[in-house]
Amino acid sequence: MAHDGAQGGRPIVVVGGGLAGASFALGAARFGYRVMLVEARAGASEGGFDARSTALSWGARRIFESLGVWGPLGAGPCPIRRIEVTDQGHLGGVGFDHREQGLDALGYVVENHLLAKVLRGRIASCGAIEFLAPADVTTAKPIADGMELTLREKGKERRLAAALTVLADGGRSSIAASLGIARQRKPYGQHALVANISLEHSHRNTAHERFTSHGPLAVLPLPMADGVHRASLVWTLPGDAAEEYAALPEEILLPRLQGEFGPGMGRVTGIGRRVCFPLQLSQASEQVRPGLALLGNAAHTLHPVAGQGFNLALRDAMALAEALGEAIGQGRSPGDLAVLRDYLARQEVDQDRTVFFTDLLVRLFSGQSAARVAFRKLGLLALDLLPPLRQGFVSNVTRQQSPLRR
Repeated sequence: MAHDGAQGGRPIVVVGGGLAGASFALGAARFGYRVMLVEARAGASEGGFDARSTALSWGARRIFESLGVWGPLGAGPCPIRRIEVTDQGHLGGVGFDHREQGLDALGYVVENHLLAKVLRGRIASCGAIEFLAPADVTTAKPIADGMELTLREKGKERRLAAALTVLADGGRSSIAASLGIARQRKPYGQHALVANISLEHSHRNTAHERFTSHGPLAVLPLPMADGVHRASLVWTLPGDAAEEYAALPEEILLPRLQGEFGPGMGRVTGIGRRVCFPLQLSQASEQVRPGLALLGNAAHTLHPVAGQGFNLALRDAMALAEALGEAIGQGRSPGDLAVLRDYLARQEVDQDRTVFFTDLLVRLFSGQSAARVAFRKLGLLALDLLPPLRQGFVSNVTRQQSPLRR
């Protein structure tokens, strides 16, 4: 039987039905909570050559298996069986193979539209989750037993109380800002140019991470589409260069991309729709308050190097769901500050380690100063020769997480 989690039948309300919010809703429902999931957009994005994608760690796969999400994805997730790390202008590099870890894959790349479709399908079949879309939570006000929310749906507004409000509505959460939750921002002075590319030959399930004078350049394997070998490109560039490159004709841009990357991944034959956005480390000054928790980009936004942002958000979401599951047995409200602080204490080490690891990669592997070039050479050599260091690096990337406990 579902547990309302608050006096008067107040639900857990999740603001933001994206990948992080939807995953948390399923996790909380598994522990018996009634959840209202509020999403501003009516439908998921479509597929096709230009479909956006997300890198999932091996640990993320285990979480999605526990939620009943992985199986319905079918052959959609493209396994990463090898990672090649190289430094532009220097010979050699380092490679990581899934067989070293005894895993089927080091990670996966899945298109967002497919993952969103499966998550929404699971939500639709879950009687404990009420999914409202398109709808908005416009205001949130603290009350004695949680938050009073103003919900706008189909042009009408109504108020409801929630024992716990979870903000998973992105790094520019208007609700978090209205509650006075500040953000600490560290701009990297870089932009990411994101696009899908086509390759002359198969990527052989290999992901490439290349450190250039401007910053990391990542190429992640994607499933074939209409007989075309595809990969996802994340190209770190100065802001003005990113905007310029995004507007260049394909015949001019492709030689520049090939020149940056070299022959390691084969010949690039095409590039799709391009999107640019500034890169920064952004963290909320508070992740929990009485009756309130922040998840996903609302809590922390990371540089895309090593693809750790969503994977951390997913681990946070499951850790919060587990903490709330324990609260049921203790007869405590899901919005109890002690419950939320316990969740955050559990995740603090994971969050700090992931943020540090990502930020360190960006700082040390961007730029061409003599000291940084020397460090990169030593670092890649050490990763290649020292098994414990290799294991530590891969563990940060694959980050295995226990399946959701019940």
